[in-house]
Amino acid sequence: MAVTSQAASNSQSQKGLSYWRKQLLQVSLPALAKTGKHLNRLLQKPDCALRDLEKVIAEDPVLAFQILAHANKLSTSPDNDVSSLPHAMSLMGMDKLRPVLKNMKYIQFNPSKIAHNAFLQALHTSLHAASLAHAWAEKKIPGSGEANYWITLRLSSVYWYLSLASPKSYHAIELRVQTGESRSHVEHDILGCTCQELTQSLLPYWRLSKFTSDNLTRLLVPDPKMLAQIGRCAWIDSVAPETPKDQGIYMQTPWFGAVLAHSLALNSSVSWYSIQTQRTLKIVSAYLRQPLEEVIVQVHKDAVRFTKTHTLKGVWTPAIKLLHPPLPRRSVNHTTQPEKTAASASVKRKKDLSSDTRQKAVLKPVRAEHAKLQPVKADQKSGSVEKTKTSAAPSELKSLEEVQTTLFKLFYLQTVKEHQVFSIHQLMDGASQVLHFDLGLTRCILFMKSRSQKGAVKGVYAKGFADNSPFAKMELDASIEHLLGKLMHKPSAVWASPDKINKFAKELPDTLWQALENPREFMLATVSVRGKPTGILYADNLGSDKVMTNSYYSTFRSVSQAINHGLGTLASQKEAQQKRSR
Repeated sequence: MAVTSQAASNSQSQKGLSYWRKQLLQVSLPALAKTGKHLNRLLQKPDCALRDLEKVIAEDPVLAFQILAHANKLSTSPDNDVSSLPHAMSLMGMDKLRPVLKNMKYIQFNPSKIAHNAFLQALHTSLHAASLAHAWAEKKIPGSGEANYWITLRLSSVYWYLSLASPKSYHAIELRVQTGESRSHVEHDILGCTCQELTQSLLPYWRLSKFTSDNLTRLLVPDPKMLAQIGRCAWIDSVAPETPKDQGIYMQTPWFGAVLAHSLALNSSVSWYSIQTQRTLKIVSAYLRQPLEEVIVQVHKDAVRFTKTHTLKGVWTPAIKLLHPPLPRRSVNHTTQPEKTAASASVKRKKDLSSDTRQKAVLKPVRAEHAKLQPVKADQKSGSVEKTKTSAAPSELKSLEEVQTTLFKLFYLQTVKEHQVFSIHQLMDGASQVLHFDLGLTRCILFMKSRSQKGAVKGVYAKGFADNSPFAKMELDASIEHLLGKLMHKPSAVWASPDKINKFAKELPDTLWQALENPREFMLATVSVRGKPTGILYADNLGSDKVMTNSYYSTFRSVSQAINHGLGTLASQKEAQQKRSR
């Protein structure tokens, strides 16, 4: 009995705010091994300057973060924060910077190791938050982005320290949070305190100015009622409601955007469709004073852009999370749970952080899954467009999966599944990104039926050209004798490969072909609204080094189908608006 009580008291002593604060303060953050090698080569040069070092340090967020921390400790002005890397390095000088870089711990991170994976996951989420904060701050006050970037990293750094001080504790928290449990509840259950409380307790050790510390302390303990009232001030349906004075003043608190970005990154790393994430997006709408629909689209685009910039194997990324369906509602389970054996507990502890057992959103192809689309051939005698379809080989199915990347799936999900379409320009911006980055189709044009001339099409969107304006002025003949007319008469698609480019070029209007400046190959597809041909999507790969394949052509057709759905959504929205106005 005495042994049991002693074990319980020991476990309690290893919980709580004071215990974990001591543990985190003993951790030294590591930088990347490749950064250390590069810096070592630079420091051996006699003419090495701070500017040369700054370029290398800026590429390593943890090292730059450490340099800022050292500079804040050396600052002789307690009322001002060191909030930029050039300022920090100039304040330290070469003499004080050299020993810091020399004594820094440099590690070659391996995402397959649980401890390394935990740190990389925490760092990745922090960088996502910092990139959001930087963009929002620049919109509000140009030039304030960098300061907000580093403050946001500071707010998230507690998770870096925790993942290194106790990977098991960090791992256990994330596993439970990923199933839908409240983060604050789980952290309090495992640590005896929340990470937000830990952040507050560490503010004095970071040598920040009193002004910054006071504001962060206030923001880290928000009144739930205050946040709920701000959420109700979101710009819904492009209408800006009246913002109460107290809520407006609270949103003007310095570093509010940094705390908001930190909260959004943590919530979206679990689910973009949770109540917490949706509430945070509403607060962002009120903070930026932009319609909620525009905020959601922009934040999703930022998530994709961030994911493409920071690719890291085995780590959850915000764009991947966009493809996950909402978590099921959690409820109290009244059934008797079977006893957990030691073996099952061991398996759970060793489970890799990068694994995610939830079912992802499956995007079904527009055509049959086991069909391979060949280039469309034009009958030389009649000039009609013919579509050929054969069964796909296993290697072709594999290449199809490789082409349909995260960017394509996100665009397909937003247009087809979520109906997040607000304008033709926004719809085509998403399509052009997929065509460019996934398929190497660097230029695209959307032609739609002309209102002024019957049997003609007119360019309504162009991307990738040095001058897009000529396509908006063209009234191109779309009669049945020409290739454009055939596509408008019967929905289909064409792939003009290099060996067939001359034949297909003769069927295009001369005005269009001259403006295209002789592409080596191009693709065309009919764009329809509710089954009726309404326009034509054109794309080519001028200036790209990618080689077009059948799988690329199949994805191009899928993109055109997604545009069809998007245009259908816009048509439905317009009809609903007309009904409301009557």
